Amino acid sequence: MKKIVLILLIACFSFSTHAFAAYTATSHELTVYQPAQYKLNAAVWSGTNDTVVLSLYSKSPNGQLSKVFSTTVNITPTSSPIDISLGYLSSGTYILKGDFQGSNGGVEPASLHQVY
Repeated sequence: MKKIVLILLIACFSFSTHAFAAYTATSHELTVYQPAQYKLNAAVWSGTNDTVVLSLYSKSPNGQLSKVFSTTVNITPTSSPIDISLGYLSSGTYILKGDFQGSNGGVEPASLHQVY
């Protein structure tokens, strides 16, 4: 009897862990050479309708990431590129991460464009 209860608990836990699994996609390094106002252009995609938290991080020379911007977007399998105004960015290296509710997705290609 104890074995059956244990098997049922493991099965329930396995299902709940899988049901709430998330996926994080990371872009290549994005470089800002001149401090200015910037916008982000990214092809955010997923195989299903999904809610994605997009976060832009600055990357220090030792590889430490610091969040500088974050927003939530809803996408569909046929989503087109996303343009987001970021505001002022300093010179340096940046990384875009997309935290997907589902089990797959991507944030490439991604680029930063100076706003004139």
